[in-house]
Formats: sequence, C-alpha cells, structure tokens
Amino acid sequence: MIDRTHTGIRCSTRVLLRTVEGLLPQGSQGTVVYEMDNLGRHLILVNWDRGFSVPVFPNEVAFEPESVARSH
Repeated sequence: MIDRTHTGIRCSTRVLLRTVEGLLPQGSQGTVVYEMDNLGRHLILVNWDRGFSVPVFPNEVAFEPESVARSH
C-alpha cells in the first residue's frame, strides 16, 4: 500500500547511505514522494536533491521539523 501522508515533506540522511544510484552523505536532503510497506519492511521513497530517487528505511532519515509543521 502506498501512503502519501508525508508527500512533500523535506528530510535529511542521518548517516552516510550507499545506494544503487550513488552515495548520500550524512545530511543529504530530499523530499518525500511516498511511503510503502514491501515484504514486511517500511520504506520511504525520496527525491534527493542530488538528482535521483531511492527508497530508504525510516531510521535512516530525519524529517525537517518546519516541513512537518507546514503539512498539518
């Protein structure tokens, strides 16, 4: 199931992430596209400011507080 509750919310990486599209250093920023559950795992698809989109686990990113406040 796709959940678009957080679509448009800004986030940043908590740690260095190695992805199939390239490295995302700690603090890399992006915008949430949607969240989904896949094979018992919760994933967040993010459009990264570096020019690519890859899914991450929720514990790998932090939502930007001002972005969350605007969405409610």
